[in-house]
Amino acid sequence: MPACALPDNSADVSQFAQAHNIPYHEIEDVNASHSISLIRGYAPDYLFVSWPRLLCRDVLEIPHLYCIGTHPTDLPYNRGRHPLHWLIVLGIRHTKLTFFEMDTGVDAGKVLLQIPFEIMDRDTIGDAAVKMNQAAYIGTKMLCERLRENPRYSGEEQDRSKGNSWRKRTPHDVTLDLRMSANLITRIVKSYAPPYPCAYLLFEKDAVRISDAIIVEPDMAADDLKRLEHGRIIYADKNTITVKADDGVVTLIAKNAFPETLLSARYIHPPSCYLLKWPGAFADWLG
Repeated sequence: MPACALPDNSADVSQFAQAHNIPYHEIEDVNASHSISLIRGYAPDYLFVSWPRLLCRDVLEIPHLYCIGTHPTDLPYNRGRHPLHWLIVLGIRHTKLTFFEMDTGVDAGKVLLQIPFEIMDRDTIGDAAVKMNQAAYIGTKMLCERLRENPRYSGEEQDRSKGNSWRKRTPHDVTLDLRMSANLITRIVKSYAPPYPCAYLLFEKDAVRISDAIIVEPDMAADDLKRLEHGRIIYADKNTITVKADDGVVTLIAKNAFPETLLSARYIHPPSCYLLKWPGAFADWLG
């Protein structure tokens, strides 16, 4: 079967499967008829699912008992899309990996188990994914043991009167505006840092990928700093630029290099300045 396009934080289990003589398949669409036939042929009691898309009813009905999904938030809170991104951007440090019985809703089934983990201020989305996977390892072992003792174990219904659902992240959510606080800028950068494609800094006709951001103490008096406009460039070289944000100074590190036009500039304007002048310039960036 064709190989699927793996998510940026997915784990490669092919070598583990080969070493332990476990059947391994790569599929492009789990909801396709040939995928359903393949899975149904194993006659599973449960399906542990980490596929980052909604499953159709035919897949959900394959196991004799139920499908088990995971979501790295304290369900019923923070259902929905791109949870690790939003956890970092919103500064939510304490969260849980929730194992739940899957149904046709979005992260809405019975809660089977929750494993806490913490996202530190310095963590990138790659770091958060490692911690999530560690929680998944612990939780999977615990849940399997629970199901051995009680194969028909049923979790607790989510309180439908509580909770919220996050929307899909867009390119605009990872585009830096230097009117933001320095802290928010660093969180946005960390939320889309490598191995993800990186946050964007727009300048003239370039969308520069920013791989890291660091809040720095400026070498100037507080009153002098306060008089600087948002986006005033304090220092710039090939891969690094230090610039005034709303409440402080932040150093931005480019994944590759900044354009020469930016290195000789005095200001970086808000993204709308560049988008309005060249409405077609960022077609690739917008996807």
